[in-house]
Amino acid sequence: MAGRLRVIARRPAPHLEAETPAIIVSPRRSSATRPKPLEIQPSIPGRPPLTIWPADPPAGYLGQLDPRFQTQLEERWSDVRLEDCHFYHSVRLPDGSFIEGPWDLLDNEHEYLGGIDLAGRRVLEFGPASGWLTLWMAQEGADVVALDVGWDLSYDVMPLSTIDVEKARADSIALATRVENAWWYLRREYGHSARAVYAPIYDLPQDLGRYDVSVFGSVLLHLRDPFRALEQAAARTDGTIVVTEPLNVAPGDIERPILLWNPTASTNWAGWWSLSPGVVTDMLGVLGFPFATVTYHSQLYRPPGVPDSVPTEATVYTVVARRQ
Repeated sequence: MAGRLRVIARRPAPHLEAETPAIIVSPRRSSATRPKPLEIQPSIPGRPPLTIWPADPPAGYLGQLDPRFQTQLEERWSDVRLEDCHFYHSVRLPDGSFIEGPWDLLDNEHEYLGGIDLAGRRVLEFGPASGWLTLWMAQEGADVVALDVGWDLSYDVMPLSTIDVEKARADSIALATRVENAWWYLRREYGHSARAVYAPIYDLPQDLGRYDVSVFGSVLLHLRDPFRALEQAAARTDGTIVVTEPLNVAPGDIERPILLWNPTASTNWAGWWSLSPGVVTDMLGVLGFPFATVTYHSQLYRPPGVPDSVPTEATVYTVVARRQ
């Protein structure tokens, strides 16, 4: 595996002095030249964008993995169009065209997920966004269930005094709709067999089943209670939990159990935390996944909503924690 592996079984007490650990960041793998991105029009005159949510969920959010229910979901999104979509990750379409999103993981997905072997494994993916990693894991041979907000749910909105919180929740539902449209668009275009479940991340459906691997791809920073989400995953995961997050702490703090509150200084209602690798490994150790490695790698990031911005390399870390 490219990059430095740091095996963590026990961390020193916080009051003990320690040398600042070196961080070795794996360079990005070379990737094919991107063609000019497709321009996605927000709507077609006379035809409103496809809107699925909000809607009434099934009781207890149960029964969603029933094949008949999955067929119903597939039918609901059968005519989804590009103009209905918002892509969080850059994607390639089967015809070779390219859609640019804020994060570009193309040809670097292996590093993003910590180099784990996915073939034949049951994977529970939390917060799949527009579905590029879902697709990639399915193509690697994983049986993927992607869990996201939907029905009567929205993203966690930080109740900033500077915003209209109810409007922000409504905006978050509108955004979730377009992101999930993109997930179903990719599923249809590539014909992969991953399944989707829409349920609260802090109280998972009782019939969700068990998994070999759970994956959190840059999700914890957006959650009001990241530990609760990890706890829910741990209760359903037999082997490995993978957590990837942007690295936004100082090198001397990477092994310390640090949660930085409100890192955007109240400019982003979705920016609850910056998490150190140390706090993620510590949380997972508490939850019964004490054998962890941490790798550091570069991924392309283009700030959304910034005119004329260009992708730059951002340092990201991945924790792969195992029960044994």
